[in-house]
Amino acid sequence: GMRASVHIKIPNLTKDGTDKRAKEVAKPLGLSVRGTGGEHTPIGADGTVDISPSNRLFIREKDIIAKLYKGIELLMEKENAAASE
Repeated sequence: GMRASVHIKIPNLTKDGTDKRAKEVAKPLGLSVRGTGGEHTPIGADGTVDISPSNRLFIREKDIIAKLYKGIELLMEKENAAASE
């Protein structure tokens, strides 16, 4: 299997101490959200989370990059909107 991930800081989406809002954005795109230490770890105190495609098998490199790009783009859009809440 293949996996790529990025750490992204989204303090406004995680200000309740959970990654629930981030998962609502990421899951429909086929992305997983987890703590920076991996699965079943807490999100960073500064709102940093790990984002990666849920699929590990039968996914091409270009599809991994495209999913991550789209996910980061949408998460940042929601993060910026949450800043004004």
